[in-house]
Amino acid sequence: MFTTCRKTAWIAVISLFVLGACKKDHGEPVKPATDGGDGGIAVSSKDSMYFIFKDQYLWNDVIPDSATFKPNSYANAKDMFNALTSYKKENGSNLDHYSFLDNGAVAEEIGEGIAGDFGIDVGYNSTSDLRIVYVYPGSPAYQQGIRRSWQITAVNNNSNIDYDGDQGPNVTRLVDAIYYSNNVTLTLKKPDGTSTTLTINAAQYNINPVLYSSVLNLAGKKIGYIVFNQFIDLQKARANIDVAFTAFGGGVTDLIVDLRYNGGGSVETAEYLANLIAPASVGTNNKTLMYREYFNASLTKHQYSRFLGNKKVPGANYTWGEVFDDWVNNPSFYFQKQGNLDISNVVFIGTGATASASELLINILKPYMNVKLVGDTTYGKPVGFVGINVAGYDMYAVSIWSKNSQGQGDYFHGMFPTDLPVSADEEHEDFSKDWGSTNEVYLRRALKQLGVPESALGRKSAATENLRTLKVESAIPHKRFKGMIETRIKLR
Repeated sequence: MFTTCRKTAWIAVISLFVLGACKKDHGEPVKPATDGGDGGIAVSSKDSMYFIFKDQYLWNDVIPDSATFKPNSYANAKDMFNALTSYKKENGSNLDHYSFLDNGAVAEEIGEGIAGDFGIDVGYNSTSDLRIVYVYPGSPAYQQGIRRSWQITAVNNNSNIDYDGDQGPNVTRLVDAIYYSNNVTLTLKKPDGTSTTLTINAAQYNINPVLYSSVLNLAGKKIGYIVFNQFIDLQKARANIDVAFTAFGGGVTDLIVDLRYNGGGSVETAEYLANLIAPASVGTNNKTLMYREYFNASLTKHQYSRFLGNKKVPGANYTWGEVFDDWVNNPSFYFQKQGNLDISNVVFIGTGATASASELLINILKPYMNVKLVGDTTYGKPVGFVGINVAGYDMYAVSIWSKNSQGQGDYFHGMFPTDLPVSADEEHEDFSKDWGSTNEVYLRRALKQLGVPESALGRKSAATENLRTLKVESAIPHKRFKGMIETRIKLR
């Protein structure tokens, strides 16, 4: 998959996920603000963070020099970091809403493929209709039998759960109960109309990113359908991916990949999916370009401060400067076809929660297949970063821009659905429909893009007052992360 001069550790892109009840709070340091990568010279951790940030930052041309910026004038490293990310503007607004500081929880979840929560996401179908949006297989909620589309009628025996705004008392109480508690009691109404009350205890479980997969036989077509929710490390995800694609290899002519809640994860996993989906014509010889990575002018010229040049990569005998040198020298990635699926049509389902590795997957396949996108406009994140520990944080500052083989990668405002305009009753997804139902709005739209006639899809369900008609991006949960993290440590 990669050029021979590189040794792969793992590649990650932050996924859109919820930090559950058993997780540490995102963004708080795990140790006092100290730094050991300054070559032995006594400097403040804020100096270290400033120079390492500027060395790698994709838009470092807008960052003032140290004498002008005055790193040590800031009360703490977090305030300084926020100031640094505010310099890149577009039409007067901050373009960089990607960079962030973390306490190590992100790398742990993506790299280890382990979560510690209830395993559910919830969302309002209307102001008075709260639903289970998805359940991770094997999670505490899944083991209790809870599934997508179930209606929540009470939380901790309180039935006052109507949507009352992002900061409303009802929503605040629900977010705390479902995303920041060690246990929660839910009263749920099942699709058959019966109700049940269940108490769920947060616990660790292995993430299975394949929420659902099946082969749909419609109008003489065999269509593979997979709901892929998180790009965890390939070694953790591969077995579940292979099960789905082995089934698709049996005569599937078209494919639908549902990434509607997938904010990213491991780039290596995205590349693996691309190699499974791409037509056989891309070959297996690492000669067909998949994408390239681009860096700032300083890194491209191998010019950076001693802070980056001397800072050791944890557990390695080389520095971050050497790592960036290698990435700059070897920016290209190539297809190596996997599996026996050989198709020309793929439809992706996306939303504003679809980001990073998800968008990368869509973008790198466009030059080689008939690629369609349905749903909503995606998040818009063609850039990535690497986690470097400094000042007690894992610092993720935008440093890499990925573009496909045709040089396309300027989707900072998202990727737009290709089937627009659509009727009002097909505009918003319906959480009350389970995976695989042809009454589910977005799947129905995807199937029509593959030429399946309306008559083969069954009766269309009635439109609902989706929350997005009330306010864009106001759905629960509030604690989601989108981003592309490059943690591939490769040297010649």
